[in-house]
Amino acid sequence: MLNIVNGGREIVEAICDHPAIQAVSFVGSTKIAKVVYRRATANLKRCVALGGAKNHLLVLPDANTDMTASNVAASMSGCAGQRCMAGSTMVAVGGVDHIIAKLVEEARKIVPGQNLGSVISREAKARIEKYITDAEAAGATILLDGRNAQVPGFENGYYVGPTVIDHVTPDMAIAKEEVFGPVLAILRAKTLDEGLALENASNYGNAAAVFTQSGSLARYVMENASAGMIGVNIGVPVPREPFSFGGWNESKFGACDITGKSSIEFWTQLKKTTTKWNPESRVNWMS
Repeated sequence: MLNIVNGGREIVEAICDHPAIQAVSFVGSTKIAKVVYRRATANLKRCVALGGAKNHLLVLPDANTDMTASNVAASMSGCAGQRCMAGSTMVAVGGVDHIIAKLVEEARKIVPGQNLGSVISREAKARIEKYITDAEAAGATILLDGRNAQVPGFENGYYVGPTVIDHVTPDMAIAKEEVFGPVLAILRAKTLDEGLALENASNYGNAAAVFTQSGSLARYVMENASAGMIGVNIGVPVPREPFSFGGWNESKFGACDITGKSSIEFWTQLKKTTTKWNPESRVNWMS
């Protein structure tokens, strides 16, 4: 049986506190994930709480230009960027200007009202556009500007066009915080290790991806990126349903994941049964 209950804080607190509820899972912002995890576990419940994300896509010079550009553009703009697996940060490693140029070309094909939906609210639109404005004021370069997007017939809609921002620095808010919109921030790195250091400095750890034609470099990223889900030439590295979905660091609190084998373990309890049918004259501590 599935029950859907709509509500706000009072509903969440009731779920965390109710003695008949033994396990709680949550997906949302890191701030609220921490609140839910602390409250549920304080009531001796099992809890897995998924928080925010800042997913990094590392692009190496040997990456396939067309595939990389189309994948990165789709990753940052799918669901209007309103998904925890969106590739919101591209780490440009070395000489990849030709890939960035192609990326902007691909992003221009994403048109609000046609193949790009609106963001969720007026407040979300204002927040997303403020990230763009603040980054520009701090010295970043706007390669494609999605602010003030207009869709004929829906002039009052909450649309933000695809936005690509180059020369973002790690200290900018857009480089550190989850924007949750169709915006890609590009950070520059001279080497792969420098790029990985940028990825690993993030408080989050939901997903990371690398675009390269080198198997050894891909393996290096897989082994050294601080993220729970890794993609190779894939902009949205979501494991298929039989496998585990879940991040690291401040992207997840608690044991197990929300899909895969560990999710079954989370929602069930093990029962151990020991039996003996044959009578014995000799006994030991196991008898």
